[in-house]
Amino acid sequence: MRSRRYQGHPLAKLGGTVARLPRYLKLAHGLARDPAVPALRKSALVGGIGYAILPFDLLPGIIPIVGQLDDLAALLLGIRVALAGCPPDTAEAHLARVGLAETAIDADLQTVRDAAAWLAKGAIRLGKRGALLPFRWLGKTVEK
Repeated sequence: MRSRRYQGHPLAKLGGTVARLPRYLKLAHGLARDPAVPALRKSALVGGIGYAILPFDLLPGIIPIVGQLDDLAALLLGIRVALAGCPPDTAEAHLARVGLAETAIDADLQTVRDAAAWLAKGAIRLGKRGALLPFRWLGKTVEK
């Protein structure tokens, strides 16, 4: 019963995206080695991989989940750009080789967006509570 409740939760969906990460890495490797992928598209792929690997990020990796979302998004965007530069039959062959559907990258990018939005909303709620906490304390001490 509990698993059904959380099935549509952004972090639960993110788990599926993370589970596909080995396939995405195999796909990136194949695209990087394929001569049919234009050099400019390969540079976008290398940029996405480099951003994911390098320790210098917009969102530091030390922040749980949030720090990894931008890395995952950069990797997926780099792969999407590289695939878009391939001839359609080549792109289909790469996706089939790693067992991914054509819509998987866009769906997983949407999952990353949803998870980031969910986390941002939670952070805003927490910030509001923290900002109002002194006023709540003052209200309780004044009443006594």
